[in-house]
Amino acid sequence: MADCVLQTLIPDIERLAATTVAKYRLPGMALGVIRDQELAWFGGFGTADLGSSKKPTTSTIARVASVTKTFTTTAIMQLRDAGQLKLDDPLAQHIPEFASARAIHGDVNGVTLRRLLTHRSGLVTESPTHGWNDLHFPSREEMIGKLPETGIVIPQDSAFKYSNLAFGLLGEVVYRVTGTPYIEYVHANIIEPLGLTSTVFDLTDALRPHFFVGYNPTPYQDRPERAPYAHLNGISAAGQLHSTVGDLAKWVSFQFQTDGGDRRGAQVLKGSTLVEIQQPQYVEPDWSAGQCLGWRATRIDDHVYHNHGGGIHGFGTQVWFNVPRKTGVVVLINMWPPHGGLEIAQEVLEMILNADEAVPLVPEQPALEPTPEALRRFVGYYRAEPGIDVDIEVRDGSLRLAAHGGSTYSLHAPAVLEPTDKEEEWLVREGRAAGEIALFKFDDDDRVLSYELGAFVFKKLV
Repeated sequence: MADCVLQTLIPDIERLAATTVAKYRLPGMALGVIRDQELAWFGGFGTADLGSSKKPTTSTIARVASVTKTFTTTAIMQLRDAGQLKLDDPLAQHIPEFASARAIHGDVNGVTLRRLLTHRSGLVTESPTHGWNDLHFPSREEMIGKLPETGIVIPQDSAFKYSNLAFGLLGEVVYRVTGTPYIEYVHANIIEPLGLTSTVFDLTDALRPHFFVGYNPTPYQDRPERAPYAHLNGISAAGQLHSTVGDLAKWVSFQFQTDGGDRRGAQVLKGSTLVEIQQPQYVEPDWSAGQCLGWRATRIDDHVYHNHGGGIHGFGTQVWFNVPRKTGVVVLINMWPPHGGLEIAQEVLEMILNADEAVPLVPEQPALEPTPEALRRFVGYYRAEPGIDVDIEVRDGSLRLAAHGGSTYSLHAPAVLEPTDKEEEWLVREGRAAGEIALFKFDDDDRVLSYELGAFVFKKLV
């Protein structure tokens, strides 16, 4: 059941979606809203096929194009976690043939896996073979064979330069490292474990009846034309996947499964690795956006949205989510280039988050549990020269550093102190001193005198 905030917004979301479909003359749109681990709402607009009145559903399957890159990123991170590669490995270490690439700017060894994942390698956008116009994409062998003609055309790290070829080559890295073809690897190690039953690289007979029919826009006539279908072959890792709103909702939910949260996807990636993937590696000069591993991070006012779009003959896709609120939006449109998909994804998310924040929070009743006797002696007011004040409190059964008397500056607070196997050593879990030891000193009667942390000695005053 959708939450109360979302329920109140559904008429506005439906109106916005219907308006977008009409305004941009879209055949159809499938739109889903994710709240943490569930698809909280879905709407199908227009038609899945202009030859029928069939509306899109959560099971309508579309080509999701470059959203595939987020799956490729996950595959690379799995191999990194397994110790089979490093993000700063030069590509040529795994694909020796890449040493023959033409370094017009930058250098071949500067093309690392990290830079490929973040579109900072300087590599050309596409393989110098056939492609978008004649609907023939290179095989693995053709892609590798064309490496001597493949250019590094701007210096590494100088600018964001999107590259489908970069991800095609990352798919080849998966094959070279594991000995398993990229498509087979992703299916066995990501798609299947996450239960994405309608996410495939090649349509099966069972899924074909659910296919979203894709169209090309026709500016001078009412009815768009049915789009051709071309397999991406050797660059499948850049955009060959098909999926549904139902499965992409699970994919978004998986992105929320960081440490301390739901871990149903633990068999796919560690929570700490998901956090790493979502961390911007590069930030635009105006701080409006950052490039993470695979995902883009876009700032709109006080909200940051991780996102990736996709466009391929007949299909436009947008996947957007906000990690702190565990809220996401998936948009599938059966026309490309689409109009309005990016805008509606942003607008719906902003609508939901702003409504969430407008609801006054009711403070939870504190547990009011008695302080454990072993922690009682640590509680009190401490000061370090030249005048840094901090309180040590017990909250929810844990020892914590807190700003003293409502102060806004306390150096190391707020932070949880975690016990170790030595009574005088406590591990700091957050903030400036995270990972460091607070070392306590006691008098002959076992009363706390002080603690030392980060080269400061905090004396107990009260």
